[in-house]
Amino acid sequence: MVRLVINKRVLQKVSPIALGYLVLGLACGMLGQKAHMNPLETTAMSILAYAGSSQFIGIAMMLQGASFFSIGLTVLIVNLRCALFSSTLAPFFSAWKRSALAGFAHGITDETFAVNLQSFNKENNPPWTTQEAITLNILGCLVWSISNGVGCFAAEYLNLNISLVSYILTAMFLGIWSNYLVNRKMIITGLSAGVLSILLSMVVPYKLHIVLASLCCSSLATYLVIKHERSDEDE
Repeated sequence: MVRLVINKRVLQKVSPIALGYLVLGLACGMLGQKAHMNPLETTAMSILAYAGSSQFIGIAMMLQGASFFSIGLTVLIVNLRCALFSSTLAPFFSAWKRSALAGFAHGITDETFAVNLQSFNKENNPPWTTQEAITLNILGCLVWSISNGVGCFAAEYLNLNISLVSYILTAMFLGIWSNYLVNRKMIITGLSAGVLSILLSMVVPYKLHIVLASLCCSSLATYLVIKHERSDEDE
């Protein structure tokens, strides 16, 4: 049985994520209410799908009258990045059973992946543990799901401008990315992905330009780093 650990550093690391999820979750719930979803449905969607950007895209497509096949395919493509996240973190969970691994993988998002990966690679004393990692995931999921349900329930009383969501999401990602500003490779990769994403946004719909730009730049950066390391070994 996996033991959850709620300590000071878990709370410190989850706080910026939870703050962003709280506001974004309220907005997502309000958007779900516009798509004629009730609080129970939005909460269930948040727990079962648990894919913030994909939920926004899926609900937006529902409002546009898109077919279930189109919605499902789009959400699947957007969430394919989670397979890369899971495979990257898998070596840290080699002692875990598959059932526990499935539960952890379900809770991986862009934000929790970035924080957990940095925490595992950082020289912490004591080291970042797998129990702390899954606790971080679960706390993030709880905040997101509850805020979705509350947002849907309170949609008739709250007047949140949905257009603010994009700015909040950007601010949250910048806060997480700032942890890597000491790494020149990460800075160059991030800036390149941002520029490419802006260019692709002119031709690629449904926010897929973000995924494509991230995959292209991160793959190229990985290739160049591996090539450079191999050339150093040959010398």
